[in-house]
Amino acid sequence: VIDKYGPDALRWYMIGNAPPWDNLKFDSEGVAEIQRKLFGTLHNTYSFFALYANIDRFTYSEPDIPIEKRPEIDRWILSELHTLIKNTDSYYHDYEPTKVARDIQQFVNDYLSNWYVRLSRRRFWKGEYSEDKISAYQTLYTCLETISVLGAPISPFYFEFLFQSLNSVTGRYKEHSVHLLKFPEYNRTITDQDLEEKMQLAQQICSMTLSL
Repeated sequence: VIDKYGPDALRWYMIGNAPPWDNLKFDSEGVAEIQRKLFGTLHNTYSFFALYANIDRFTYSEPDIPIEKRPEIDRWILSELHTLIKNTDSYYHDYEPTKVARDIQQFVNDYLSNWYVRLSRRRFWKGEYSEDKISAYQTLYTCLETISVLGAPISPFYFEFLFQSLNSVTGRYKEHSVHLLKFPEYNRTITDQDLEEKMQLAQQICSMTLSL
């Protein structure tokens, strides 16, 4: 299984499906699913970002656009990101890595890839290097960078690759490894519970409409 799917997918499958102290009914198809749905999705998201960032020569050299000036979709995903930071920090302290893995997987699949990137594609495609496009780049970069730190204790190799790929271009950190970084800090002022609930409702409505 390791030779076929890699150690990170195996570690994520085993930790994400059951706490380390519980029994786990092992299924190699589950490892394949993790490799495809989590790491495949995350890598596709990074590849999408890298493609257009290279075209526009985005290196995160511009000052951070204030959160209140960013579009609602950016404020929403950053709110979800900081909720994730808060929850994963608590789970790690409580020795609950299974909850960490599940929350990160939900964020990557349901929020970042299937919702944020899909709804923001045109912002990356359009020609002018406007404040809106810079906001999209900064927001997606922040999400990928933060995810690399949050997930590194569970799957150290891929998230090291993701961090190195991002930081080698921007140079935002002097540390040479994701495993040397401090844990991301939760910022309560960035979270917007009302916005998260409204977006969750919108997602549910879209899902129900598509199912019809």
